[in-house]
Amino acid sequence: MASAARSLFFSDQFAISCGTVSLDIKKVKVLLILWRKTGEYMLPKGRKDLGEPLERTALRETFEETGVQAQLFPVDIASLATTANGKGRPKAITEPIAVSQRRASGGVLKIIFWYVAIADSTTPPEEGTQQENEDYETVWADFEDVSSVLSHEDDRRITRAAIEVVREGATPACK
Repeated sequence: MASAARSLFFSDQFAISCGTVSLDIKKVKVLLILWRKTGEYMLPKGRKDLGEPLERTALRETFEETGVQAQLFPVDIASLATTANGKGRPKAITEPIAVSQRRASGGVLKIIFWYVAIADSTTPPEEGTQQENEDYETVWADFEDVSSVLSHEDDRRITRAAIEVVREGATPACK
């Protein structure tokens, strides 16, 4: 008997992607991409390569789409992940702050793991990092303006949560 709490997708029915909410904490800015084709402002993200760790995917895709080198930033977030010995856990961790799901073309389920990262908005982006089919502009938005700039509600929620956890130093209210 099927359960509403369970679903099953085989390997040709889903794609794993990873992205970052990359912050320049000193300059109070968030790294975004503008997809010139559609005019959409989004967080950088992309598909995981075979055998690639999720964290590496998030940083690689951020670099490929923006030309900006980011680093994962340990944050104090609630997580269901456990430590190897099952005892305690560090206050600041680099686990995903969120996971989102989207239906891509052809009904493929796109599962996106989101990480908090830091980057320097004063360093010019490296040129030539995008793939042939990508046409993104690198954009740095102010913390206060980013919600009105981002095109998608899930990106706004993830970004607000990342900014809040960095500002407050504690688990965000992910509303």
